[in-house]
Amino acid sequence: MKLKSMLSPMLALVFILGCAAKEPTGVPPEEPEPLEEGALEEEMEVVIITADAEEPEEDITAEVKENLSWEEIKALGFQYEVVPGDTLSEIAARHNVGTGLLSRINNIQDPDLIRIGQKLTVIEGPFRVEVDKSDKILSLYLGEKFIRSYPVALGKKDSTPEGEFLVLRKLENPPWTDPYHRTIIRADNPDYPLGTRWIEFKPPPGAYGIHGTEEAGDIGREVSFGCVRVLHPREEEIYDFVILGSPVIITP
Repeated sequence: MKLKSMLSPMLALVFILGCAAKEPTGVPPEEPEPLEEGALEEEMEVVIITADAEEPEEDITAEVKENLSWEEIKALGFQYEVVPGDTLSEIAARHNVGTGLLSRINNIQDPDLIRIGQKLTVIEGPFRVEVDKSDKILSLYLGEKFIRSYPVALGKKDSTPEGEFLVLRKLENPPWTDPYHRTIIRADNPDYPLGTRWIEFKPPPGAYGIHGTEEAGDIGREVSFGCVRVLHPREEEIYDFVILGSPVIITP
């Protein structure tokens, strides 16, 4: 079923607020929570495995998922011949995938330049985003087919929401509002914290989204106000896969 745009393009002017903020200088760091009394004194059962012990039947490597290459992703598609009136964005919309994905797998430098009779590889979407908070991993799926995964940073104090959501907005380099100083920071500012893409899955007030970060040390930690951060430029890949209405599932 073709998924429709859920919000007017005019909403692209709304400023993204706060989720990637850094605390201003002078704010004292949060005190770590104390360990429970006696927590270090609990006895631990030690299991010694001898050379004669039987090998465990479970294959623990079976759960490891390897990212698909772009060639393997392209192989999931089918051949399409451009007809009069086609544009790449319209072809992508008819098949519930991002225009950027079709550009990537067909090596198209300018999405406005396709020609009648040109043969393209098209994938039938939509793709699905799943975020595992315990492992701090964002994964992409097409149906039950695993596509790729990305390590992420999440919200402080377990503030990243859990549940089933939909992609509500996709924006490139949107203005961002610093929640501490109430100042607007645009993409050409060195302090701009959103990478190059914003994928919103929970609306204002207090919007939540997936976006990029230049701070490699943040990945794998809880540092945001609830947003999901991936290391730049990987947010651009995710942006290209999903469309408005793509499912976003966040689990504990």
